[in-house]
Amino acid sequence: MKDINSAPGNTSFDSFWQGLCGLTRQGIDALGAMSWPMLLACAIGLALFITILPLVLTLFLIFLLVKWASNSDSFGWNKKTSAQQPPQ
Repeated sequence: MKDINSAPGNTSFDSFWQGLCGLTRQGIDALGAMSWPMLLACAIGLALFITILPLVLTLFLIFLLVKWASNSDSFGWNKKTSAQQPPQ
């Protein structure tokens, strides 16, 4: 007997899972059809992507935080102190 009251997200999860399995099968078939030099090139490219992307994002966040900290007045750095005019 079929359940009338199925879970609300069950059908979307099933379709997601079927799509994921299909993509995995396509990826395995593509890896099986590749020559050894192409497989090596893909592995090197993936390794560079996995290595460089987090480094770039981390450096961006560090420089963003440094810029944000230098623009705040909490450290007492005032840009106007060096360019003050003498009293008249």
